[in-house]
Amino acid sequence: MKKQNKSPFVFLLALITILTALSVSAYLVFFDSGQPVKMNQSVSKTNNANTSDKSGSIRFTSSLDNGYYYDNNSVYLYLDLQADKVRGERERTPLNISVVIDRSGSMGEKNKLEYVKKSVDYIIDELGTDDYISVVTYDDYVDVLQRSGIVSEKYELREKISKLQPGGFTNLSEGMFEGYDQVNKSYMRGYVNRVLLLSDGLANRGITDRYKLAGMVKDKNRRDGITISTFGVGNDFNENLMTDIAEYGKGNYYYIRNSSDIPEIFASELKGIRSLVGQGTKMKVRFPSEYLRLAKVFGYPYELNGNEVVIDFKDFFSEQKKSVLIKFDISGKVNRKLTFENELTYEDVNDNFRIVTEKGTNNIEPAASKDEYSKSRNETVIQNISMFESNEMMENALKEADDGNYEQARVLLQNARGYMDDQLKDVAPSPEMRRQSENIDKYGTDLESAETKSDEEKKEMQKSGKYDNYNTRKKNE
Repeated sequence: MKKQNKSPFVFLLALITILTALSVSAYLVFFDSGQPVKMNQSVSKTNNANTSDKSGSIRFTSSLDNGYYYDNNSVYLYLDLQADKVRGERERTPLNISVVIDRSGSMGEKNKLEYVKKSVDYIIDELGTDDYISVVTYDDYVDVLQRSGIVSEKYELREKISKLQPGGFTNLSEGMFEGYDQVNKSYMRGYVNRVLLLSDGLANRGITDRYKLAGMVKDKNRRDGITISTFGVGNDFNENLMTDIAEYGKGNYYYIRNSSDIPEIFASELKGIRSLVGQGTKMKVRFPSEYLRLAKVFGYPYELNGNEVVIDFKDFFSEQKKSVLIKFDISGKVNRKLTFENELTYEDVNDNFRIVTEKGTNNIEPAASKDEYSKSRNETVIQNISMFESNEMMENALKEADDGNYEQARVLLQNARGYMDDQLKDVAPSPEMRRQSENIDKYGTDLESAETKSDEEKKEMQKSGKYDNYNTRKKNE
């Protein structure tokens, strides 16, 4: 009997087997990998606002002040970010913090150091079995009272804190950098890695230049990913320096008028950073640089890389909100549609550090007439322009007053008042507009009698005015 040729059948059977195996493998990879595939979606909307496709713990919206441009006017892009509320089992983020305490001679006044001790006692009480803490003190010299680690004997650390005494001068820079080093030694992904820096006086030892220190903090934040919050106590510290450190260190700045408020404010900071939802959070905006020139970024420090504006927020916490306004000037004759590409990236702590990327676009076109342009304004963005622009005007008035140029400060503040009044005729006042308007009026009242105030009163006037302006700009409650 002639033997049949089975090769076609065998080939077909093998092909079916391979395809089946590949299908099963793909099924298992898709459903069992724990890494869901994210589809990004950009939706163009008629009101010129764009909402990112929500797939992570942080979402953003981007809106232009107008769907059109006319007669080479400026263009504003408004970005609003908000984190979800942490729910379920993961309600507490572990900490890796360094508390850096000024123990210079002036800390002995008004029981400042005693209130700081109470604050640190509170932090010690709140520490869990997975929290790392270090305590650094500084005057002329720096001392590491507690090296970074998990505290097993809280009583011993409290004893060390209780023995602190005021010393000499204020070597703020060395104390701060030691705090960074301590946090860096225990740095862990998914932890809040932060320095808490407290001072009541002017830095007069070590590095004292405001801009140099701010630059070093910026470099450390970029390189090591460690954030820093600053706490200024009383009226003798340099509020410009402490604000800069917090701004470039991606943390918070606090002005503590009364020593008795120190424990409460430290507790507020600790509570706020206990629910981490995003790390390495960055917002990028790509704009048509051949037609537009970046004029100003309001709200947060930024970097400009060619045609890309980058705002690095670092850590993002439960229910936290951050807002940025970017102003562009039209740099030449334009008669075409312009597109902004916005991209938010972060590691989602709630989803096993999955890298989430959210994208959106905004378009702006030439208006056929001034009437068409006037009818297409976005009121929400206009409200934020009013707040941020008047906030900047008040900041400039504060700078003039710092130099003793009170008359010029009054002129600038009056300009801010007039600008805000004009804006209030065109748009309904937002809570932020009302708050900024109140800041202008309050500081204006203080400024009227600036020349007759004592040195202490002038210091408090400046610190209060700047702190109110700072919190409005950050939209802090």
